[in-house]
Amino acid sequence: MTLTPRRRRPVATTGATALLALTVLAGCAQEEPTNDEVSSSAPSVDDAVATSEDAATGTADDAAATSQAPEEAAVTSAAPDDEAASTAGPRSVTAADDSFEIEIPDRWEDALDLVEGEGILVAAKDTERVDDFFTNVVVTEEEYVSNLTSAVEETAAELAGEDGEYELLEPVEVDGNRAPGYTLVREVEGVAVHQTQRWISHDGTLYVVTFSAVESQAEDAAPVLEEILASWTWND
Repeated sequence: MTLTPRRRRPVATTGATALLALTVLAGCAQEEPTNDEVSSSAPSVDDAVATSEDAATGTADDAAATSQAPEEAAVTSAAPDDEAASTAGPRSVTAADDSFEIEIPDRWEDALDLVEGEGILVAAKDTERVDDFFTNVVVTEEEYVSNLTSAVEETAAELAGEDGEYELLEPVEVDGNRAPGYTLVREVEGVAVHQTQRWISHDGTLYVVTFSAVESQAEDAAPVLEEILASWTWND
């Protein structure tokens, strides 16, 4: 009996969904306050004069009362420690199809509603920008490929193009599955972005993880991807 192989999308487009999805994440920067908003919130000259006059007419009794409040000052100085103690750690994000869970840094946020594309299971981003770009991670579900290593190498070369550069990475383990990968640098809306992809084959499905950061911050951001992959847990 002859088996007809499943139709697969061209290797060059496998993983490209996540590479393109970050364009949306790059453009979702929070708006800065306008000049009108800044002006309206700034004190006027008259306010400044009134404040200085009030300060000049303060009594010695007021100064004495202020100096007699050491307990209140002690409570105030202890507040930062209380805030630090309540700071949450990494938080869990579940894939859209419930196939796995990962942990993202506390200051990151879920960004799935900001991206559009086929098979996107997870999208999360930093809430702080660097060069108008949010460091982010996108996970997509792709069609199975039989030779993962060869497919990764071929895709990296084709996506980088003739003039682009890429680097193949040693495989890492993601909750029991081997995950080869590569890095490349692309320009997104005028910003040089360093991207790392890891491909994970699990139960007949290919999961492509794309981590993107401004090129100048790539080295500092790398541990975030390592922690995300280390936290990966299958739900089957």
